[in-house]
Amino acid sequence: MPNTECPQTRRAELFVRADLPTPSEHRRVAVENRLQELQCAGVIDGFETTVWEKRVPVGDEDCPERTRYEEFRDWATEAGASLSPFFDTRLCYSWQTAEKRTELVMPALCLACYEDDELVQVAPFARGGTPHSIEECLDDLEAGREPMPAGTVTASTAD
Repeated sequence: MPNTECPQTRRAELFVRADLPTPSEHRRVAVENRLQELQCAGVIDGFETTVWEKRVPVGDEDCPERTRYEEFRDWATEAGASLSPFFDTRLCYSWQTAEKRTELVMPALCLACYEDDELVQVAPFARGGTPHSIEECLDDLEAGREPMPAGTVTASTAD
């Protein structure tokens, strides 16, 4: 009987801060080069780079960074992973409002991997107290290892 299932599409999205210091900018270029190599090798079908703010107000429900964070938080909860300390909250002073407010601080670089538009991996993350880097995620993709399976560890997020 012929297989009637469509093959999965696998893509990656790299999120970067707009104001990266030079060492982080070099790392961004290295990660993008690695993603390009994985695409050329047929490991992923494509990738894109998205620029995001360094931090956003926790109460700002309409900002794209907050929406992405919520998607990543849901993944972490299901996977038994922690996004902290990579995503964090801080009390910050706003020059615009002259008030203190809690803000969600985004990591300088973050990688999200999707299969058929379903989020299957976020990096960096921690599990069981062990951090997992973007580079480890790329190594797993290259080696054909499945994304991190769901676990039983309680998730910790920046909320």
